[in-house]
Amino acid sequence: MSIAKITRYLAQAYAQLSKAAARKKIYSRRAARDGRPEIACFLRAMAESEAIQSRRLFNSFIGKIDTSDEYLKTIFEKEVPELLATYTELFENATAERPPFLHALSQLRSAETRLRSFYASDKKDITVNGNTCYFVCSFCGYLGTDSPPEKCPLCGAATDAFREIT
Repeated sequence: MSIAKITRYLAQAYAQLSKAAARKKIYSRRAARDGRPEIACFLRAMAESEAIQSRRLFNSFIGKIDTSDEYLKTIFEKEVPELLATYTELFENATAERPPFLHALSQLRSAETRLRSFYASDKKDITVNGNTCYFVCSFCGYLGTDSPPEKCPLCGAATDAFREIT
């Protein structure tokens, strides 16, 4: 089997494991809400196992994804615009029958737009300083800097919804 084919299969496995881990986290919350804490705990453990597996696969890509001077360009000029386009298309084609879904899509698109604001396309680099602290809203994904806001500017979540990223 060629290296290109093996790399393609590894990428597919990585994507599948990453998605599976994310789904298990969601399912564990559902199980907890349904009063099944033992199932919730097991699903969280499965999610962590799959996340570890996906990280191991990811490590096999080091040096094969992008060179060190291209990864920021890939993230901010390919991945972020693709996500924004997906959110925009979903938003434009969603029915008004589900206002909470439309509201969530709007917040997701705004959170991703905020992430894009850290990239200086003319310099092909991120504009941050080394002393910056980052705080992520656990509800909508908004990324704040230096200190958590009193209230999330996107979803209105309280300060305690923010998690510091170190």
